[in-house]
Amino acid sequence: MTPVETVENTPFSILHVIGSVNDSIALRGELRNAGLQASVHNAADFDAARHEITATPIDVVYIEYGANALEMLTALHELAAREPALAGVPMVVYDDIGGVEEIEAYLEAGAFSVITHESLVEPILMRAVAFALLYQDRERKAAQLSKSELRCQKLIDGSSEAVAYLQDGLHIYANQAYLDLLGFASIDELREEPILDLAAGDSAQRLKAFLKTEDAEDTFTLRTNGGHEIEVRIHSTAASFDGEPCLQVFATQVKEDVADISEQLEYFARRDLLTGLYNRNYLFEQIEARRAEIVSGDEEETGALLLLEILNHDEIKRHIGTTGMDNLLTEFGKKVEERVGGQGLVARHGAFSFLILLGRLDRHGTAELAEVLNELARDYVYTQGTTSVTVSTSAGYLVLDENSPPNAAELVDRVERASNRAAQEGKYQARLYEPDLKTASEREQDEAWARKIKTALRESRFSLVFQPIVSLTGDREISRYEVFVRMLDEDGSLISPAEFLSQAERGDLIQSIDRWVVLSAVKQIHNGVKNGEKPKLYIRISDASLHDPEFTKWLTQRLQMTRLPDTLLAIQVSVDKAGHALRHLADMQQALHPLGGELILDGFGSGDDGFRILDHLPVSTIKIARPLLEHFAQESANQDRVGEVVRHAKDAEMAVIVPNVENAASLQILWPMGVDFVQGDFIQAPQESLEFDFAQF
Repeated sequence: MTPVETVENTPFSILHVIGSVNDSIALRGELRNAGLQASVHNAADFDAARHEITATPIDVVYIEYGANALEMLTALHELAAREPALAGVPMVVYDDIGGVEEIEAYLEAGAFSVITHESLVEPILMRAVAFALLYQDRERKAAQLSKSELRCQKLIDGSSEAVAYLQDGLHIYANQAYLDLLGFASIDELREEPILDLAAGDSAQRLKAFLKTEDAEDTFTLRTNGGHEIEVRIHSTAASFDGEPCLQVFATQVKEDVADISEQLEYFARRDLLTGLYNRNYLFEQIEARRAEIVSGDEEETGALLLLEILNHDEIKRHIGTTGMDNLLTEFGKKVEERVGGQGLVARHGAFSFLILLGRLDRHGTAELAEVLNELARDYVYTQGTTSVTVSTSAGYLVLDENSPPNAAELVDRVERASNRAAQEGKYQARLYEPDLKTASEREQDEAWARKIKTALRESRFSLVFQPIVSLTGDREISRYEVFVRMLDEDGSLISPAEFLSQAERGDLIQSIDRWVVLSAVKQIHNGVKNGEKPKLYIRISDASLHDPEFTKWLTQRLQMTRLPDTLLAIQVSVDKAGHALRHLADMQQALHPLGGELILDGFGSGDDGFRILDHLPVSTIKIARPLLEHFAQESANQDRVGEVVRHAKDAEMAVIVPNVENAASLQILWPMGVDFVQGDFIQAPQESLEFDFAQF
């Protein structure tokens, strides 16, 4: 992928250090004409550059400073050493007259690259931007990794299981449980000490060989700091600590006395006595704890719950009896636990079923594991004497997320229902729990809709359709369209906007849809401008976004990065809703106007307050209330009311849009009234593309 392809859909910011602001404007124009979402800031001297760096996020510094370029580069490079905002920001210098020595001087002074000809400006700047974006992405991922490692370290620090990290046989870290086990007061007493020094008797040679293997387990005699010898079961696995490869060891004392009977009781309290797997009570606790973790987490996390049930248990018992069935459950349960491995916890649930809590798997990963476990059952054969039996299973599973109920019993009930549905379809089937929205409880419906909407946003199953708004006054310079949002189900069928938008409002997801609509509309406008067109899009956003100051701030930031060449984005606000947020909407209008955005008022004519609102919220365009256009050609009262609104608007020098024009008769009545714009299915129903012949009107 070329640098241009890497950055063409990503907004970026360049600080252009040059004496003339016009040169910076020209550079921005060249980059935007190339289809790039570039923002170029000018700095005429070092002080201006330092101010821009601290006030505005900068991706690349481009120095075009003539004979003083090296001096400017050196000063900015020194500033970068103490200014975090310049970390990872490449600095590019333009010098088309210098020779090899000058170029070497720039590079030694910290230049990312030197441009020696104007034809190289765009490709080298794009290479620098691509580097900056890669650096920023690496920093984000490093921060996420650090946060994950910190969470993991906290879990290990607080674990009751003894854990240590070894590098070349030396202790580099041990948690408190490990220190307590071996009688050390702090890690400082153990750090850099060989674990072999703790081995007693013949354990030293065996432990030396053990440390050369990964994922091993054995029992050794270790000598504590107090001189006592204890039997310790050690399990090793490959790991990393502070970014360095090492060996992680888990140590458990083998206790033969009954002094620590409470610890054994705690162990057995978690275990099923027959199979040795976790029991259902313990897993229920872990389910609720994992769900609470997901809800309180900073990042969007998920987990999963899977139930694997043996279907032919009665037939098996007839062949091998109750004792044989118990042995089969123990053996098969261990195989399930081995196959799940570190992905989750396996518990015996019912008499013939296993419940599995998966820590990080998503829907697709859980579906794959369900198939793997069904295949494990299909291949499994239990033999008792001369009798062999096979196992038939079904699996049900669900995803744990922030929308899931907090009660483990309810979650398990759902996964049991999913397993039952799978069993009805035959052996070795797996089914995801999906509530029937017709019969589900209100909470289940809300959960299902929230999950459906989030998945649709993530999988790009939202789309826009466009209905042309036609000028009756001959204005052809701008192509106007109203935007409507559509959502597809998992099977590609269209969901009614009234249905999913109301559910999004209930689930606090409507603002996510609003932001998707804005970003998609701005992208459509940007693509049109690139192709030499001027599309103006009229969108609607929810009351929640309209009343949210953070949304206004977010929207202005997006428009600042895009820099529309004209007023090409209109947000439609109903007159009824505007009356309750006049000051906020006036501030919003003021913020959007210089950036190519505006507000228009919709719903005029349905009440008496519309024109009074204009005293507090002046707009350039109003829209007639849709109900006035129903049976318009036959309703003289509605015709009079629309005519009155149009006259008032003309006196105030405002444009008027009339929606819902459904037939030629309505259009003939509206034309002589002085209406500016019309739209409706008679002209063209909403389409998936910005295609309409405006010249026909």
